[in-house]
Amino acid sequence: MVKEIVKDVNILTKKSERFDINCDNNIIQDLIDTAKKHRANCVGLAAPQIGEHKRAIVVLTNAGFMPMLNPVIFWKDLKSKYITTESCLSVEGEHSVIRFRKIKVNYTTPNGVQKTQLFEGFLAQIIQHECDHLNGVLI
Repeated sequence: MVKEIVKDVNILTKKSERFDINCDNNIIQDLIDTAKKHRANCVGLAAPQIGEHKRAIVVLTNAGFMPMLNPVIFWKDLKSKYITTESCLSVEGEHSVIRFRKIKVNYTTPNGVQKTQLFEGFLAQIIQHECDHLNGVLI
């Protein structure tokens, strides 16, 4: 179901709770549906942006919006640090942020499969932005 995008800073700055694959699965479809509705301006979306304080994000890949549950960025290539400008559906305007071109992430798929994966470039940037949301950090 398409959800309204949350813009309330008091809600968005709360840290999210662990996603429970046995209880929270409807959130995944809501994230995908909402991201698709905003596709013109959306390359990623985090559960807090639709009012759910669960550790779930979707990021746009060549195959569509990919869900990542309980993502943890456990490595950043410190040599690849750069400054860029980002926008967000929940925050007005564009903002300067520091990102890393290469990151490694542990996450769970909707099928319960644990994955460890290296991400690079713009996809790595999207994941960093969405994981910030899970930690209550806004651009």
